[in-house]
Amino acid sequence: MPTNCDTPTTMRSKRVKLGQSDIEVSRVGAGTWQWGGKFYWGYGRSYTDVDLANAFSACISGGINWFDTAEIYGRGRSEQILGKLIQNSQVDKKSSSDRTIVATKFFPYPWRWKHHSFRNALKNSLKRLGVQSVDLYQIHFPLRPRNFKYWVDALADATEDGLVKAVGVSNFTSEQTKQTHEILSGRGIQLASNQIGYSLLNRSPESNGILDACKELGVSVISYGPLPEGLLTGKYGPHNPPPLPRRLRWAGRRLKVLPPLISLMKDIGSAHQSTPSQVALNWLINENSTNTRREISPSGSG
Repeated sequence: MPTNCDTPTTMRSKRVKLGQSDIEVSRVGAGTWQWGGKFYWGYGRSYTDVDLANAFSACISGGINWFDTAEIYGRGRSEQILGKLIQNSQVDKKSSSDRTIVATKFFPYPWRWKHHSFRNALKNSLKRLGVQSVDLYQIHFPLRPRNFKYWVDALADATEDGLVKAVGVSNFTSEQTKQTHEILSGRGIQLASNQIGYSLLNRSPESNGILDACKELGVSVISYGPLPEGLLTGKYGPHNPPPLPRRLRWAGRRLKVLPPLISLMKDIGSAHQSTPSQVALNWLINENSTNTRREISPSGSG
């Protein structure tokens, strides 16, 4: 574990390839689930666009070069905010190595039934982001009624048409990941990533075969929820739960088991001049995965 938080210089020097693509990303990315989320996250009440702009600037200054969003985050508002911030920033006026990388996702709603539904969703995301093509496009969940393989073919079509630079999935099992890899390989396309929930509070990927499958196939693991909505920052506990409605999700036993873990993380952090958040993120980094920090927030504390 590093003795302290990575500096911008070391963050830039520690970039990794996204799967077998040519896209290089920082080991930690910024997730934007909160951006535009009014009901669950309190957008417009607890924080504003000014706070998000400050968070964006802090990420760039800290060496983060990629942001993960989705069409369902804030009903598209997250993509709009991110696209505007990138367009208004000075980052993309530098060398190509400093270009901001964008990842977004397609959500397979049950009423989406045909390939044109996929293409329309992608084009709407591109419009909100203000780009001609997206660096990484992911299938958000392998949901029915359509078999996920149908959407994988649609994703391959979009890649061949130049709308998508790299292909990813999210919340796919090990078997689904293998099947997706096989389908794409048959069309000469590599599966770049699988975005999954993985943290000190959720270590199921270590036993359900996902990590092994991704390693075998050369697919990058993007770990979302590394701080589970701020739980591993040390901010929350049984007597200080998250605000509603998030409190309903984490109430009960999940909060009761936190204090011993947070205490241990603080002990480890104090020996390395690091916070519990840095301990949690460094644990994932040392587990050799690419992290997307969904818990990035305007306050910086989850």
